[in-house]
Amino acid sequence: MNKPFLLAATQFAPRLLQVRRSTWIGVGVGLLVLFGLLIWAAVALLGWMWGQTQGWMDKAPVAARGALAQVEQVVPGARETLGQFVPALKPVTQPQRDVSGTDLAPVARYPGLARTDWQRWGKQVAIEYEGEADYATVLDHYTKGFAAQGFVQAVQSATVTAETHEYTKGRERIGMTIAQKPKGGISVKINVTLQ
Repeated sequence: MNKPFLLAATQFAPRLLQVRRSTWIGVGVGLLVLFGLLIWAAVALLGWMWGQTQGWMDKAPVAARGALAQVEQVVPGARETLGQFVPALKPVTQPQRDVSGTDLAPVARYPGLARTDWQRWGKQVAIEYEGEADYATVLDHYTKGFAAQGFVQAVQSATVTAETHEYTKGRERIGMTIAQKPKGGISVKINVTLQ
C-alpha cells in the first residue's frame, strides 16, 4: 500500500468516531428508506414486465393461427400434424350435440353452430351457440334474418371481435351478442323474453 492512503486513513478514523449519534441514526434511517424504495421499484418493475408479457402471450396465438392458416393453404393437413406437437394449434372441435332446450329466436340458427348453453330465469331465456364460422357471415345472417322478420335493430356495443345488438318488434325484445372466441370459432348469445 502507498503511504498517502495510510496517512489519510489514520487521520480520518478518529474524526469518524467523533460524529454524533443522531447523525448516525439519520444516516441509518436514510439508508433503510433508500433500500425500501429500491425494493419497491424492483417489485413495480417486475409487475410491469409481467403485465407486458401477458399482453404478448394473448397476441401470440392469434399471430400463430394467422401464420398457420397461410401454411395450411400451401401444405394441406399442416394444422393436424403440428397440433400433435403443439396442443394450442389443434383445430377447435365443435360440440358433438346440442344441449337440451329449444331455439326460441325468430331467426333460424346459423348452420354449423351447436347449442352449448340454455338458461331460463322466469320469463328470460338465454341461449348460446358455438362453432366454426366466419364472423362477418354469421353477423350478416342474423342482421338480415331479423330485418326480414320486421325487427328494428339497435347496436348496443361493437368492437373488432364482438357486437351486441337489440332487436325490437312491437313489445318483443331480443338481445344478441356475437363474438369471436380467443382460440378461434364464433359464439352467439341470444336473450329472449317470453310473452
